Amino acid sequence: MLLSERGGGDWLTLLLYHVLGPPGERGVSVQRPPAGPAALPSEIAFLLAEGVDGRLLVRAAAAAAAAGTDAATALLNAGLIAESAYYEALARALGAPYLDGPIPFGLGLRFPDSLVAGLAPLAPGSVSPWVLAPRGRAIADLLDAPGRAPCRAAMPAITSPTRLREAVFAAIPEQVADHAAHDLRRRAPERATAPEPALRWLLVLALAVTAALCLCAALPPPLTRAVVIAGQILFLAMAALRIAALAIAAPVEPEAVAPLAEADLPVYTVLVPLHREAAVVPDLLKALSALDYPVLCSNLT
Repeated sequence: MLLSERGGGDWLTLLLYHVLGPPGERGVSVQRPPAGPAALPSEIAFLLAEGVDGRLLVRAAAAAAAAGTDAATALLNAGLIAESAYYEALARALGAPYLDGPIPFGLGLRFPDSLVAGLAPLAPGSVSPWVLAPRGRAIADLLDAPGRAPCRAAMPAITSPTRLREAVFAAIPEQVADHAAHDLRRRAPERATAPEPALRWLLVLALAVTAALCLCAALPPPLTRAVVIAGQILFLAMAALRIAALAIAAPVEPEAVAPLAEADLPVYTVLVPLHREAAVVPDLLKALSALDYPVLCSNLT
């Protein structure tokens, strides 16, 4: 685990709960619908003091309640506020330093662990031992934590998840590339199609062909003809079986599965790169809009 006893405080306990919490709650943030304009969730309520229009915050809270997510995620995904502006305001509300430029990482930086946790160590002598990019319900818990501002040194520096991701990618590109290329093969080799060295299989094939030719040369002619005829009969039988299988009806009835509630569905992003394909854009937008899936934020441009 990338965490150590360096620094500490209630914020670290709260973060560990969200990173290592029960499977049913890990990474899931559910916000109750607001009772009215004054009942804003804490993860966006502090923005009123920053001069953000309260109507935008009420709109974000309503969208969060409808989608089963937290208000901060709804606010950012809907583009109602810039991510950097939100996290800079969050840092001021927490009384923590905000890192917007280069991030001096310390020992223990790991990919993807640091990004999943939203937490990374900083080099000795930095403004804080850690840099934190909280997301979802972790933001509300940081703001609601009792006695969160008595010691500025105990609070980690704050940055945005995008800035943290870019800095991690720039700091350890080798780990990022290795994870992208080999992580699936390490964790689930049965799901990976990693290419095996072709030279080994070519060598096995060459040895098998050589052995077969030597065997045929050593056998008497009648026996050689019998082996060839047996091989042809086997090949024809396999071909006939495959052709006959096409005529055999084998209906497969799908299992009846109860659909998940919208709040239980995972959040995903569809990226469609296009290059000189303007003619297909209308049909593409129509097809994407027809997906039977709740949309929290859609940028169809």
